[in-house]
Amino acid sequence: MPLEKPGLPGRDRSDHLMRPLRLRINRVLRSSIRLPLTAELHYTEADPLVVLLELHPPGGGVVTWTVSRDLLFDGTEEPSGMGDIRLWPSVVQGRRVVYLRLEGHGRSCLLEMGRGQLEEWLMETFDLVHPGTELCQVDWDAGAAALVEGKRNQP
Repeated sequence: MPLEKPGLPGRDRSDHLMRPLRLRINRVLRSSIRLPLTAELHYTEADPLVVLLELHPPGGGVVTWTVSRDLLFDGTEEPSGMGDIRLWPSVVQGRRVVYLRLEGHGRSCLLEMGRGQLEEWLMETFDLVHPGTELCQVDWDAGAAALVEGKRNQP
């Protein structure tokens, strides 16, 4: 992960939404069978730790996964993740790719995406919210008060 940029002034975190990244990716069914589909990655300052990954299968509908921004970045450089989400970089026919394995409810899905576009887009997210500063704007007192108030209102 890139290092935090010291000395940069804080930003107004007014739920600034970054441009989504739209990718043509492949679902790997077998080593020689790939099903093309579209993916969109969304990032916002309001939820700076995660990226929403929307998968648009050819038959319609949308499947959404919430993925750690740091995990996505780490997966462009080395094998990362455990459990439901795993990533690793590779080279396929001279093309730099990232494999993303999603698992849940006894099923799994292996996706292959271009590494260059993903890396560039992630670097833009790091320009928007610098690594290590994601939680600097959280109002911890208000969050704790909301939790306490919620418990008081419980029957």
